[in-house]
Amino acid sequence: MKTNLRRRRFFVSGAVAALAVTVVGVGAADAGNHPHRHKHRPSPTPSATPTPTPKSTTEVTPAPSRSTSTEAPAPTTPTATTTTTATGPASPPPASGMPKPSHVVFADHVAQFNVFCEADHFAADDPIVFPGQPGASHMHTFYGNTSTNAASTITSLTATSPSSCGRGMGGSDLSAYWVPSLMKKNADGTTSVVKTDQTTTVYYRRAGGGTGPGVLPFPVGLRMIAGNAKATSDQSLSIVQWDCGGGGLESPHMYACPGGPSSPIHASLVFPSCWDGVHLDSADHKSHMAYAAPDGACPADHPVSLPEVTFEIDFPGIAGGSAYELASGGIYSLHGDFIAGWDNQVQNALVSSCLNTPHECADMNRDGSTLFRPSYDPEPITIAMNDFAKTSPWAGVPLQGPVTSPAPSMSMAM
Repeated sequence: MKTNLRRRRFFVSGAVAALAVTVVGVGAADAGNHPHRHKHRPSPTPSATPTPTPKSTTEVTPAPSRSTSTEAPAPTTPTATTTTTATGPASPPPASGMPKPSHVVFADHVAQFNVFCEADHFAADDPIVFPGQPGASHMHTFYGNTSTNAASTITSLTATSPSSCGRGMGGSDLSAYWVPSLMKKNADGTTSVVKTDQTTTVYYRRAGGGTGPGVLPFPVGLRMIAGNAKATSDQSLSIVQWDCGGGGLESPHMYACPGGPSSPIHASLVFPSCWDGVHLDSADHKSHMAYAAPDGACPADHPVSLPEVTFEIDFPGIAGGSAYELASGGIYSLHGDFIAGWDNQVQNALVSSCLNTPHECADMNRDGSTLFRPSYDPEPITIAMNDFAKTSPWAGVPLQGPVTSPAPSMSMAM
């Protein structure tokens, strides 16, 4: 049985109240205190070894919660909420005729959900950078959609492909997630792909937390890349972060964990959340997206706020160090790829109930038409999927499809 390790460290501006809320429809209110948003520190001066980063006095570490359940929490009476009627950070509205978030609640509270996915397969494929060219890339570790390969399209991904994501979400999230494989250096000078149990918990957050701008669901087929596969020095700590066992030193590059295998290496990778509202991809696979400001506001040329995706990658039993590197080269080049392939109704329900109405929806399960966070979790929630539309808000909006750019050389692979 594969180990279920998930990100246990959260950065908040204060204690998060324990709530028990049943959500029906899109306008349910929430009670809460503070945004529960993973937030990295500014990048330090590049160095060969990590420098300790002072911990915030407001950081909390909740007790780990189990990842599977067969029983939804019983309906409960919503706790009284303190919300504001302010519009939140001002982002330019999408062009006329484009969808806009509705029923947005502004509350100083965590706003996130996640899916827990096991590593499914390893291949030197990249359907974004090297479409239709099997073996043309460096080695990648693929999570989520089990069919992802060099020839993948959104049609193939959302056909009947199963997913490696658990808690009953395997048929709900057919998105493709991948990162460069972890490689081990051998005594003879060769390297081997590390294929021990690996997992990623993919967080979807409202940028700026519960007081940030309202969020729209991902259009099916949107593609994006985070991080720099060509990096030979530290990337921004706001995008790439390594630590040990979900704690310890925070570094923009992989390092040897002093606690050994009992405190294994862990990586975080944050994707941009602001979209231009037109292109599902771009020639460099990045220009159609932009990072939000700390309060969640999007720039004028990327006005659409989408969920902020973060990969939280665990390598059980691997302490890191000089014997390990990334398939894209060295210890600095962490990056990741994402193709959105959510079931429309499930995504509509989660975005509305967990992001636009801010809730802590980590460890969500699906049982038929019910989405739920078990009653043993600090903030249980039950969502009736049938109260939400089965169509995407982007249906009927003219969007430009994926871009097929000239294949870069291997050294330029993203």
